[in-house]
Amino acid sequence: MASITDLGNIFKTVREIDLQAIADEAQQQTWIAIVGEETSGARDLATALYLAPRPLPPNDASFSMAGPILTTIENAALAERADLVVFVLDKPRPATELERAAFQKWLASGKKVIVIVNQPPSGNAMLALNDWMGARVLQGQVVKREFLEKQFVTTALQFLPERKLALARNYPLFRIPVALDQINETSFANASYSFTTGLAEIVPVLNVPFNVADMVILTKAQAFMVYRLGLAFGLSSRWQDHLTAFGSTVGFGFVWRTIARQLIGLIPGFGILPKVAISYAGTYALGRGALQWYETGSQVSRKDIEHFFREALERGKNFAATFAERAPKVYVPRIQMPQLPFGKKQETSLQLPAETGD
Repeated sequence: MASITDLGNIFKTVREIDLQAIADEAQQQTWIAIVGEETSGARDLATALYLAPRPLPPNDASFSMAGPILTTIENAALAERADLVVFVLDKPRPATELERAAFQKWLASGKKVIVIVNQPPSGNAMLALNDWMGARVLQGQVVKREFLEKQFVTTALQFLPERKLALARNYPLFRIPVALDQINETSFANASYSFTTGLAEIVPVLNVPFNVADMVILTKAQAFMVYRLGLAFGLSSRWQDHLTAFGSTVGFGFVWRTIARQLIGLIPGFGILPKVAISYAGTYALGRGALQWYETGSQVSRKDIEHFFREALERGKNFAATFAERAPKVYVPRIQMPQLPFGKKQETSLQLPAETGD
């Protein structure tokens, strides 16, 4: 999930303009090699990669892509073209000579390797696993979805961050975690953008009507988010198909932008922190509405969107407060105020961020 420490690449989302590049990213064939004996659970893991919230439609993109490479250690050479190698053991044990040779070859070629001990977690799980130094070792049952999503999927995404969309499009098990990550990332990017343009608005020299431009940028980022979610869920790569499917849901995004205008107005420099919170919550609500539609195929109601918005608003407020605390202080020259009735002049200096609430 994005955080305030990611400011170096925070605007990647809002700067995107090339839908074809996003489609190409999602449609990369991403190879996962699953290596293990028949009794290890390797085949169960290969099957679990296609776990989905509902039956996959016949035109799901995962059906047109090659599945995982499922092999034994005797045919480990088949794993050489994989982007990620997953070695499945039925219990903690030292490697055999054949396994050690294959493992060292994978590491030497720069491959990411996950070793899964296919057993319920226990205190002595990692005993006798010294031969697997250099791999990420996990313990858990490959037939348990909680283990797969919280540990296996999380680790795989850490190893292949540039392949998140492709992993989700190839293998349905990755879809919900990747979708939630995309929603959080876009919500954070929109909130960050709103904060920085709010700072620009409050400096007199830079006083230009950013609010109208903000609506365009935030809308674009939300539309791209919906497109990415659709690609992750194996839908068509034609963006027109996504707009058709989401006409009503995207419309709710405009509802929240209208609310934002009412709350912060169009006065430059007024209500920076409310603007940040609402940018976050509105984007999150739209993303969760899209995810619900992709996940279940059921209609998304205004009530659903309102629920998601309320769910995210407090988080948006916390983000806004964090931005305010960590952002550098910005000073502007003293502003001479009108003469007061009792004959004195009042001076004030503007220091940012100054707001502490919404």
